[in-house]
Amino acid sequence: MDRLIYRGMLRVIVLKSLSEQPLHGYALMNRIEESYGFKPSPGAIYPLLRRMILEGLVTVEERRVGDKVVKVYSVTDKGASYLREHASLVTLLDQLSAKLKIASDIGLLALAKNLFWLFKHINEIPSDKLNEFKPKFSELNEMISRLKRVEAWR
Repeated sequence: MDRLIYRGMLRVIVLKSLSEQPLHGYALMNRIEESYGFKPSPGAIYPLLRRMILEGLVTVEERRVGDKVVKVYSVTDKGASYLREHASLVTLLDQLSAKLKIASDIGLLALAKNLFWLFKHINEIPSDKLNEFKPKFSELNEMISRLKRVEAWR
């Protein structure tokens, strides 16, 4: 189920990104990373783009960029219609994108990635090294708890 949700969201994210500007595959992956905080793999993007071309949602055109020829993808009228039909998901993804931008700007995404890594490897890390984090985690937890109690900023 998670994979189906991801694929459905990625379809809308790709269409939304291409509706803003035609892009080649690598630029599209970078745009998604900048906007949504994750970079889809070529193995996810290119098969999806091929399916979307077959469905008439996207077109592809070869263009020369310097000494290279790249495939540039654009949204069709049918693709734009698909986005309108899924406007509530587009709105939700735009809200998520805005939150991810703020989280990235303040370093929260980098912290989350490092915390995930720490959790994943927690059994391998010597306890003395883990204990070095304890006061920092306590301080951060207390700061967040205080923030949650404050109503003035709402």
